Amino acid sequence: MPRLTSLSLAVVLGALAIAAPASAAKKKPDAAPCPDRTFSRVFSAFHDRSLYTPAPDGDFEAGAVGWSLTGGASVVDESSSILLGDALGGRSLELADGASAVSPDICVTKGFPSFRFVTRGPGVVRVAVLYREGRVKKAGRVRAGAAWRVSRKVSLAQGRFRVKRGRTANVQLRFTASGGPVRVDDVYVDPRFRG
Repeated sequence: MPRLTSLSLAVVLGALAIAAPASAAKKKPDAAPCPDRTFSRVFSAFHDRSLYTPAPDGDFEAGAVGWSLTGGASVVDESSSILLGDALGGRSLELADGASAVSPDICVTKGFPSFRFVTRGPGVVRVAVLYREGRVKKAGRVRAGAAWRVSRKVSLAQGRFRVKRGRTANVQLRFTASGGPVRVDDVYVDPRFRG
C-alpha cells in the first residue's frame, strides 16, 4: 500500500510541475512578434506626422467583426466625413447613451504609446484600455460634437501592460457613450514607428 501512495504522490507532483509553467506563461507578455501591418500618416492633415495602423475593423466597414457590442451599440450606414485613407467608408459605430463596444485584441509592443479615432454626437466617449491580466485603465474622455472630429491622442498607458523591449502584448479598447449617443469611426493605433 505505501507503494501506491508514493506512486499517486509522484503522479500528482508531476502534473503540478507541468501545469505550473503553463499557467505562469499565460501571465507573461508574448515573445512572438506582432503580425505585419500597414502604417501611414493618416492624421498628417491634423498636424500629427506619426505613423498609425488601423485597429482590427477599426473603420467598421466589415460590420464590427470581432468587436463586442453591448447596451445598444450597433454599426450604422454612415461613415465619418473626414478622409483618412484612400476613400471615405460607408459605416461607423453608433453607441446609445451607456452602450459600449470592445475591440478585438490589438497586438502592441513597448513603443505603442497612443491611439486616435473620429467621433460625432451630443455625448462623450469614455475610453478604457483592457489588459490581458484583467486590469482596466481609464484612458480618458473625448467630447464629441455636432460634426465629425478627430480625437486627441489617447494614451495606451503602455507601462501598465509591462511589455519589455522585444516582447509583445494584447490589449483591447473599450468605448462607452455617456451623456448622449455618439458615433465612432476610424480607430487607429500609433506604434511610434518611424520610417
